[in-house]
Amino acid sequence: MRLLLRRCFAVAAVLLILAIAVVALITWRWQTRPLLAELPIPYADSGDSGDANGEQVTVTWLGISTLLFDDGETQILTDATFSRPKLHDLLLFQPLESDYATINRALDEFHIDRLAAIIPLHSHFDHVMDAGHVANRTDAMVLGSGSTSNVARGSRVPVDQYQTLKTGEPRFFGDFTVTLLESRHVPQLPNGNPIFSGVITKPLVQPAPVSAWHSDFTYTVLIEHPTGKAIVQGSAGFVADQLNGVTADAVFLSIAGLATQGKAYAEEYWREIVLTTGARRVYPIHFDDFTFPLGEVALFPAIVDDIVVTAGWINEFAAAPDEKIEVGLPVFGKPLRPFSSLPPQKVR
Repeated sequence: MRLLLRRCFAVAAVLLILAIAVVALITWRWQTRPLLAELPIPYADSGDSGDANGEQVTVTWLGISTLLFDDGETQILTDATFSRPKLHDLLLFQPLESDYATINRALDEFHIDRLAAIIPLHSHFDHVMDAGHVANRTDAMVLGSGSTSNVARGSRVPVDQYQTLKTGEPRFFGDFTVTLLESRHVPQLPNGNPIFSGVITKPLVQPAPVSAWHSDFTYTVLIEHPTGKAIVQGSAGFVADQLNGVTADAVFLSIAGLATQGKAYAEEYWREIVLTTGARRVYPIHFDDFTFPLGEVALFPAIVDDIVVTAGWINEFAAAPDEKIEVGLPVFGKPLRPFSSLPPQKVR
């Protein structure tokens, strides 16, 4: 019996040492990354100060795929993720918890004081982790899947402040119309599924490990306003022909994970999301490392994704001879006017 116990302890010790070695190796390799300056995409022009009537929608990128839409009266926020977990907590599946101080700072610094709706693009931690806490601070409505509703319940959001929507079902907030359309997460596993797929079946109470946040539905979000239409694509997946008949002026396009799928996949993704909708302006998003503090923008490390290669493909697709599509990187915290001075619409 003692011999068996000794062997068990020996095996456990070896496994622990291996786990520590793997975490140490990933942490070391995580430091190797390209610089933002190496991306072949210029920073986006902020656009004109307003249209002839003095009305214009601004969109402010706040990291990952958190975007603040604002027309001066009403605000819409995708994802609402401001917390930034540490790398070792993710790797070791340590319990994660929203950073209330960072959330409060972001709400104050970016004047998020007229927020009507929060739209998590799916229910992984980097898209939905803070949604409930932001809703409690602002009284905004949380829209999304049943899993997103369970995140809201876990954060004790009042029941009249979250809704589980059917795809294609519009909601109206001031002059904004918001519609969630079915999409897919970029493939991450050999079977084509994302990591931590599935649904969140009960209220998700923090702290909780990264594995607690299951993706559930992934959405393409259409945000319409009298001054223009925008698509927000929070993950680099797609459903073929899903956007047939949908038009947009600008697309906020997730590019995370495209390099691992290859150029042919990336081109098909571009065709389904950008060309199908007739968009004339594209802003890449979800290219930044979410383990860095809020506001410190750095590219994903080389061990995870090759954003420089992906950016080169995006440039190539946009510069095709029969297209006229502007591509620009958003600057963290700097408002853009995506519908201002758009290139001419191509007749398709």
